[in-house]
Formats: sequence, structure tokens, C-alpha cells
Amino acid sequence: MSGPPRITSPNLTFQWHRRVDEIEAAWEDCFGRESALRSYALHQAVENASLDHVETYYLTGRDSHGVACVVPCFAFKLSLVALGSPWLQRIVNPIRKVIPGFLTTRLFVVGSAISNGDDLLGFKNLADESLWSAKRLTSVFDEIRRQAKALGIGFVIIKEPGKATTDILRARLEPRFFFVESLPTTLLRLPAKEQGGYFASINTQYRNKLKKRKAVCAENGVTWRVAADSSGHAATIHRLYKEVVDRADSVFERLNEDFFKEVERMPGGDAFYVLGWQQIEGTDRLVACELVFCDRDRGTLHPVYSGFDYRFKRDSNVYFNMFYHVIEEAERRGFSRVHLGQTSYEIKAELGARPVPLFLGIHHRNPLIQRLVWLLRRSLFPTVAFPDREVFAIPPPPAKNAACAKHRPAETANAAK
Repeated sequence: MSGPPRITSPNLTFQWHRRVDEIEAAWEDCFGRESALRSYALHQAVENASLDHVETYYLTGRDSHGVACVVPCFAFKLSLVALGSPWLQRIVNPIRKVIPGFLTTRLFVVGSAISNGDDLLGFKNLADESLWSAKRLTSVFDEIRRQAKALGIGFVIIKEPGKATTDILRARLEPRFFFVESLPTTLLRLPAKEQGGYFASINTQYRNKLKKRKAVCAENGVTWRVAADSSGHAATIHRLYKEVVDRADSVFERLNEDFFKEVERMPGGDAFYVLGWQQIEGTDRLVACELVFCDRDRGTLHPVYSGFDYRFKRDSNVYFNMFYHVIEEAERRGFSRVHLGQTSYEIKAELGARPVPLFLGIHHRNPLIQRLVWLLRRSLFPTVAFPDREVFAIPPPPAKNAACAKHRPAETANAAK
């Protein structure tokens, strides 16, 4: 249900919506249709899945020319030390066994309720200061702060914009918000076909590792398929995903089984699965999975959510093999980059990925708490050292124009070579 329109200076009319289907045309006007991670269909799937403790809100801003911005937000609970230093987590975790909600609070977050390694700020031409002056941009975030206050929430977080966007926001929103580094995401630029592709371009050391890992996986009876949907295995996929989440040091969202079912309603080709099967006692069992989204606008594949049966993960080398098959699928579809996301940096460095910095914008309506978080920022948001690995014998060229990514629907059973 939409809230009543509110007019504020400088000449923007704001309106809050609780359902994304109320703003489908405005969403596509601001985010386009080429990126699955920014798509209306994906965020409708997120909303329909009714993730635990997640409340979605959508702010639209209109001026005399029409829609000027769409800013998705969500309210949920999160540990204040989710990104904290290990020593801080060692102190907090035992206390939580006695007081489960210790240092956990509700946040009002600007961005997507799922991992996308980027912001979800639907501002048209944000870099144009003549369109988005400090005064005009501040008016949008003042409205967001007003909504958070109405919900009884003190913290407002701008979720993980990249450096270029952060520089704009910092210049125009400080001191209301201050910015810290989040966990970096990782990006693998793929070699050109003229270089022979990924396998031919990595150096001998890593090519030998790749061959050995694939051989171990095959010896353990694991086969791989690319599937357009879960083929009725949504419950198993969710169970495997949960095995990963339950072992993770940093968890930002927890997906439910309904999410994996809802994703299948998205248009064909925008999302697909890479599935690993192992023969166990004469039966094929799903032991690994990766949900992958397509960003044709930027020529990028996004393997976003992994799942593994940990009884077989280590002995079968399925983790590396999963990403090898995602890379092969990216090359088959004509994508120039694979966005490998946050965490597990040692493994992603061995694949040839490089870190990409992400940031968090932080505001609390209580100035004392705002100051305290600022003073503790290095413990709450420590920087991460990314391993330095020279994987490529010949470095990949700069990313191709995103428009060259071809739309090829996933095959229901594309056995890996």
C-alpha cells in the first residue's frame, strides 16, 4: 500500500510504497531491464519470498519531468559486529549465548535485501551535480531518515556503493552520513577469445592446479550440469545453501526455500543454476549448487549463492570446480566478467579475481551514538587484506563493452566437458 505523497524542497514529490508491483514502470525507468540483479522481477521474487524479519519499502521521487529516483529500502535486524574484528566477535559471541540479542539492532538499509556486491540507488544521472545538487540529494536522504524515525529505527545504512558512487555521496551528504569500507567484492575479468580463453591464459602453475582439481572431482563421481531452474530440487538447494550460511563468519541475509522457488518465475535466461551431482550408493545426489544471475548491461555473470554438502566438499574439490564451471559458462555465453562476490578471498584470488572496494554510509539519529560508531569504526569495520596471486600468464584486456554479452538461455542439462 502506498503512503500519501509528500512535497519537499527542492521540488521533489516523495511517496513511500510497500509493494514493488505498485512502481513497476518507475522501477524499470530508473534501473532498466538488462541487469538481473537490479531487475524488477528479482525484487518482486525477494518480496514474495517473505524473508524472515525483512520489511521492504520503496521511495519514489518525482519532479516536473517525471520519475527522478527510485530508492529501495528495507528494515531488518543485524548484529552490530557482523563485520567486526575477530577479537571483538570473540568477546561478543559468548555473551550472546546468555543474551541472544546483545549488540543486535534494527537497521533501515538503503539497498537490496540480498547480496549484489553493489548499491541499488535508482537515481537518474546521479553524477550530474546540476541535477543532483547537495541540497536535492540531501532532501532524498532526509526523507529516508524521516521514515526510519517513524519506524522507531535509529540507524540508517547506505548499503555498499562502489568507490565512484561513494565519492559522490560523501561529497554531498557529509556530515549527516559518514562512510567506511565494507568487505570488498571480487571481480574476475576474462581473457579474450584471441588469447585462447581462461584455461589457455592462466599460467602453468594454476593450469596444473585446475587439471588436478577437475581430475579429483571426476574421480569422486561428480558431474556438472547447467539448469534453467531447480528442476524440483528447491528444498535440497536451500538445504545446501544453509550448510554454507551456518558456517559463515559474516552473514547479512538468510534466504528461505521460497526464495529459490520465486526466482524461477523470473524471465528465462536471467538466472540459472550450476549443479553438481555425485553418484552415492548408485543414486545421483545433488551435492553442490550455485545460483547465477546475468547482467547483460555490464557483461557480467554473478554467481551469488553457493550450496555444498560438506560431507563431500573437501574430498571432491567441488568448491573450485563450481567456479571453474561458472567461468566456462560465462565464456560460452559471451560475458567478459564474473563477479565472485565477498568472502573466501584466498580461493577467489587463486581464480584470478581482483578486489573491488565497497563502502557503507552510516547515520544514527542520536549524535552520541553516531560519534561512538565513528570512534569504533576500525574495530567494527576492519579492512581486509586481499591475497596477491599472479594467476594469468597474460593479463586479461580491459572489460569489453557490456553490450557484447549475448543472451543465450541456459540448457537444462549441459554436461561439463
